Amino acid sequence: PTRSVLVAAQDRMSHLVFLFAWFSVKNIKILKILTVIVGGFYFTLLSTAGSVVGIRKLVALSSETEPGTSDNADVDIQVKKSPAPAVPVTSSSSPSPPLATKPFSDALVRQLRIGTILTGILAMAVKQSSTIMITTPLQSIFFLLATLHNFCFGARLPKAFTKVVHPLVTCTTLTWSMALTWAVLTKSTFRSMLQHYRVGRLGIQSGAGDVLLFLLGPAVVSLAISMYDRRKLMQENFKEVITGVGVSSLGGLFGTAAAVRFLQLASPSLRLSLLSRNITSPLAMAIASILGADVSLAVSMVVVTGLIGANFGASILTAFGIRDAVARGLGIGAAAHGLGTAAFVNEQDAFPFAAISMALTATACTCLVSVPAIKKAVLQIALGV
Repeated sequence: PTRSVLVAAQDRMSHLVFLFAWFSVKNIKILKILTVIVGGFYFTLLSTAGSVVGIRKLVALSSETEPGTSDNADVDIQVKKSPAPAVPVTSSSSPSPPLATKPFSDALVRQLRIGTILTGILAMAVKQSSTIMITTPLQSIFFLLATLHNFCFGARLPKAFTKVVHPLVTCTTLTWSMALTWAVLTKSTFRSMLQHYRVGRLGIQSGAGDVLLFLLGPAVVSLAISMYDRRKLMQENFKEVITGVGVSSLGGLFGTAAAVRFLQLASPSLRLSLLSRNITSPLAMAIASILGADVSLAVSMVVVTGLIGANFGASILTAFGIRDAVARGLGIGAAAHGLGTAAFVNEQDAFPFAAISMALTATACTCLVSVPAIKKAVLQIALGV
């Protein structure tokens, strides 16, 4: 009996090995892509945060040995920031803890929901009798309001849920479900709904996706405004910021280029689309255009990387013992751009550095690939030509 059990176990194991091998062969490209994305995220996050921790320790040690400082002083790595304004003390016994507030107001979500329902009913009512000049804008407005509502709705779900399922995933799932329902009601196809969602040009027949992509331009300008608002913080932590941005931009570009070549990804377009994996979407699109990559594919890689950082970035840094606020912020901003930065909004000391790192890393990478010699070197490493 024991021998028969062992034989049966070996047969089951061989079947599992066969299925795993078959799955690996069929999905080797997906596994390679995930390896680059996940491995690249770890590399950028830990290399950036680790280099910042190192430079901060060097700065602290050098200041400790300067004349006039105590030889027995402890090395204290703290965030350099302006002192907070004094708050008048009231006669109350003890301040009550701040109430947890949900992102986006109830009024905004209610208005978006009402707008989505009204425009949906109106667009459905006039679809059969109206011309395309009226139907297309109504349908685009419906899907635009629906997308905004779905994201706000996903962001306001319980924290336990949003830590596992990012609001962007909830928004995409709900919007696709609405597109599928709309296709059934209008006797169309889901594919045609997606094509109408993003036409690829601005005009009377533009889709909701075209409007949202157009808004990425002002988002780039807002990065410059946010950098100007934090100029004093950047000056006070200049060495840390320069170190983090240098490691993340150079390491991200050339490290990813070496990884896609080492894994021998078959498609050149796929290799190039992965190079901007840790860059915020507006500038990732610019980098993809400069390198000749697929812009849509590049943005998809960016979103996947951001979701990984938003869900696991903080816990990974903590697991590796990186608790310094400056290092945590610069690391997550460099590795997971906007989604990772948004996940650090509750870490008050780290969040400003995450925003700084996100903007400067994206800007530095865009400037680097715009230099012909650097662009040629990146392409040679990634494509092997």
